[in-house]
Amino acid sequence: MTGKIKSVGLVSRLDLKEALELSNKIADYMKEKGLEVLVQTELAEKIGFKGKFLPIEELNADLVIVVGGDGTILRTCLSLPKPEPPLLTVNMGERGFLAEVKPKEVFQAIDKCLKGEFILEKHTKLAAYTNDKHIPDALHEVFITTGTPVKLMYARIWKDGNYVGECQADGVIVASQVGSTGYSLSAGGPVLDNEMEAFVVTPVCPLIPFHPIVFPKNSTITIDVRRPRKISVIVDGHYQEVVESDNPKISIKISNNQTRFIRFKEDFYQRLRSRLLYPGGKVNWKEKRKKP
Repeated sequence: MTGKIKSVGLVSRLDLKEALELSNKIADYMKEKGLEVLVQTELAEKIGFKGKFLPIEELNADLVIVVGGDGTILRTCLSLPKPEPPLLTVNMGERGFLAEVKPKEVFQAIDKCLKGEFILEKHTKLAAYTNDKHIPDALHEVFITTGTPVKLMYARIWKDGNYVGECQADGVIVASQVGSTGYSLSAGGPVLDNEMEAFVVTPVCPLIPFHPIVFPKNSTITIDVRRPRKISVIVDGHYQEVVESDNPKISIKISNNQTRFIRFKEDFYQRLRSRLLYPGGKVNWKEKRKKP
């Protein structure tokens, strides 16, 4: 990110009163700073915003502020124009692993952004193709499952045309580095260090043990579904593509697109500890380090 911030987009969770109230205050604050404020259309209607409003797909701004939890952030990243503007994320959700600041910190955070006092954390997305059709890139994961709940999926997994193995499971998750902390982690996959450029394939409830596999960034992974003929491909939990053919195939590789988060300190493992591994409380690390 180069140059001075002159325009700021604003996106919010729409079903939470506190998020709407905070968004209204943020919009007013940015106006006072002399910034061009571009508000998500649905949000503008909710808060009675009188300035310029646009659909997320048209929010071409120097910076976009997202008020909400991880779900709101993922939905926003699916729709933003490419290349995506940097995101300042305000946690109004549950754990908010992707979020950077608390609501009470947002105005100080905006001031820091305007002064250039921040770090850009970049995350490469996943490009997915269903039988050669390119669907929206994933920040977190691509989930391939059957069109019918609890029906088993039989799939062969290939890496760059080389056969990896056969998986019989409820579904298969292909997760990015940052997505390794989401659904893939819940399904038993590993957390990838934030400096790793790789992605992980994790089966969901496999009938026969099939352990998660980490692949390097230059790989192309193909999920070759043998049956059923109808499957669902779900991107970041929000976009769904139904594929029906004699032999559905989904190919996934690293995308040319990135999501960039505004950070004020580099501490991936502090976020991991406090929001995922031990949410809701502090850990006595001195006690943890004691030998038995």
